[in-house]
Amino acid sequence: MVNVSSNCVSADIAVVGRGPIGVSVALALVRLGRSVALVGLPSDGRAQPAPGEDTRVFAISAPSAALLRELGVWPSLDASRTHPVHRMRVFPSTVANASALEFDAYDAAVSSLASIVEGGELIRVLEQALRFSAVRVLDGEVSAVEHGAHSHVLLRLADGREVQSRLIVAADGAQSVVRALAGIDAQFRDYGQAALVGSFLSAKPHRDTAFQWFGEHGILALLPLPAAPSADPPGFRGRVSMVWSASVALADELSALPASELAERVGALSGDALGALAPLSGIARYPLRLGRVGTVIGHRLALVGDAAHVVHPLAGQGMNLGFGDVAALRDALAGASDPGARSFLRRYERSRAEPVLALRAVTDGLQRLFDSRRIASLGPLAPPVLLARDLGWRLVAASPLLRRHLAARAGRL
Repeated sequence: MVNVSSNCVSADIAVVGRGPIGVSVALALVRLGRSVALVGLPSDGRAQPAPGEDTRVFAISAPSAALLRELGVWPSLDASRTHPVHRMRVFPSTVANASALEFDAYDAAVSSLASIVEGGELIRVLEQALRFSAVRVLDGEVSAVEHGAHSHVLLRLADGREVQSRLIVAADGAQSVVRALAGIDAQFRDYGQAALVGSFLSAKPHRDTAFQWFGEHGILALLPLPAAPSADPPGFRGRVSMVWSASVALADELSALPASELAERVGALSGDALGALAPLSGIARYPLRLGRVGTVIGHRLALVGDAAHVVHPLAGQGMNLGFGDVAALRDALAGASDPGARSFLRRYERSRAEPVLALRAVTDGLQRLFDSRRIASLGPLAPPVLLARDLGWRLVAASPLLRRHLAARAGRL
């Protein structure tokens, strides 16, 4: 990694954003033999929390893991901060006799349905790879995007430096500054929900299983984490990461609870699946929105990750969608004579249209289908909608063929 302090930097491609997607796309594109500059503020440098205490975790799919393996970072992940998901059980409610949708990696003929990776660990290995790459890194913020000569664009940084390139890749998140400066319209719809994220000890082992419950409470997910028998108190045999998507009012109530009472609430909702729970980490909170952009490409510009799309986290696929963008952009630009030429950017745009639309439809559709407030607003139409939803759920739950198909498709995202 080369830190550049000169006032003007030239590169084939300028990537904006120092999160996992930004660093990944910079690493992927520099491996094509392109000169790449990465612009963004570094992480705050705080020490990584102890294993299991990171409040941000990601469910990394097989294709995303393959990309990270190609970039040389997957083997560097600390095994105490990652864990495979071999099974998943999804419930339409928290009642005792609810029909569960059960997915199994073996039945789907895949090694695992996903791998749970701590956010801090993912950033650590990506930054480590960045230090040993040819990517030029500029710590700073973008203040302007200008069209230079026909074959170049210019980034102006807040400290007065400039980056001239043939292509800009915006990986600077849902509130993308580059997207706004480029004049690309973005529309967001607030779900009226917040996600509470944290980790718990469990009395029962999770057996490499992820759990998810829909209901009046919103959507509760418990994801398997690596066990630490020597570090955990007696009586606890597992660790799980929680993602609870709840209405803002319920999120406010839950956020105000002492940690032990929140653990009791989570344990009560999850029934006997994991036994008693105890707090392991603090709790983080994130607002939930659906984000759409008018286009994912512009004049010598490509959007990736949350700058290009924001989906509900109920399927845990937002990060995988971003890694899919990285792989698609890399493939579209492989061998390109001009990485910013519209013909190559259109190839990227076309390749991402169907996966993004499909995942958005699934996540948004499920959120609407199980949103009790929305269903109540249907008035006399609510009972037939609920009946159709329950019948459809039972049909999928009773069909091994449909379950195998869904599990295999999820593993390819």
